[in-house]
Amino acid sequence: MWFKNLYLYRLQKDFPLSAEQLHEQLQHRTFAPCTKDQRENSGWVSPLGRHAESMVHAVNGFILLSMSHQERMLPASVIREELEERVAELEERENRKIGGREKKSMREQIEFELLPRAFTRTRKLDAWIDTQNHWLVVNTASAAQAERLTGLLRKTIDSLPVSLPETSQSPGVLMTRWLTEGVPPAPFELGGECELRAARDETSVATFRNHELMGEDVQSSLAAGKQVSRLMLIWDRKISLMLGDDLLIRRLKFLDLFDEQLDEHDPQSQAERMDIEFTLMTAEVSRMLTDLFGCLNPAPET
Repeated sequence: MWFKNLYLYRLQKDFPLSAEQLHEQLQHRTFAPCTKDQRENSGWVSPLGRHAESMVHAVNGFILLSMSHQERMLPASVIREELEERVAELEERENRKIGGREKKSMREQIEFELLPRAFTRTRKLDAWIDTQNHWLVVNTASAAQAERLTGLLRKTIDSLPVSLPETSQSPGVLMTRWLTEGVPPAPFELGGECELRAARDETSVATFRNHELMGEDVQSSLAAGKQVSRLMLIWDRKISLMLGDDLLIRRLKFLDLFDEQLDEHDPQSQAERMDIEFTLMTAEVSRMLTDLFGCLNPAPET
């Protein structure tokens, strides 16, 4: 249940549906495996597992939902090899050159023939809606995956006015300042990892892992003009995260304190355990995001 990445969207207005209403809407687009002639298919599944009936799980204003996406694995190289063989055979048999339009038609025919025999791969993607703080949080580091989920949700409920979060100052500039000074705004602390990029050369990258970030090698790279593109931070000694200058949060890790809290609750079933984990996770991540965007939108100096 613990999210490992946070792809963030801002809700532009109050989410229009209650958890019960959203459950009813999601039921109209439940997941079904690809038919033999489908390349891919997406739909909603219960976030609590295949035997659960509810299409959402709601706690304290947070609504958890899950999308399943299946695609047929038909590599372009397989189609290309089959096309080359057929083109060569046809050119030799008819003693003529095959043109581009005919090759395109042959390629489509090959895909039509091979698709039903291709293996399928199914992935589940979780997200939650924070109805109080107006966040949509997707557990992925992939923009394509996040957009697939938001696109399906938009089709399901007819409207989803969201946008990527914005800050008053460049995240990269702010993180560079934090690392140069060695003191990010409280309650954040520096972790042991960062990625630095040259402002005028995107291929010039320096990555430091399990490293003392105030060491000479890191600071000399900053002095030479490199800017922070990713920075590991620790929030309130509870959560570690890798913050990117694109505001994508990767490698989210809940520290030992959460294991202790979970043990205190002593869940008696998998469903109860998921409920407790979701409650703990959303409450703390919500606070962390409030603190983080407070740091990323500092008040102007007077």
